[in-house]
Amino acid sequence: MLELDFVLRGFLDNHYPTLSADDQALFVKILDYQDQLLLDWVMGHVVPSDAAIRRLVALMQNG
Repeated sequence: MLELDFVLRGFLDNHYPTLSADDQALFVKILDYQDQLLLDWVMGHVVPSDAAIRRLVALMQNG
């Protein structure tokens, strides 16, 4: 999905290097989720049930 690729690439380029090691590992983990679910999270259509994922998704949405 082009939209998701755009968001993820921007986040990787601009924010990933500054994340803690735990958040970097979490980012890698969420890449295993289905693209549609990731896009729904980033677009705010679905809220992740996991608090750590919610926090990381919020960073993606704001950055």
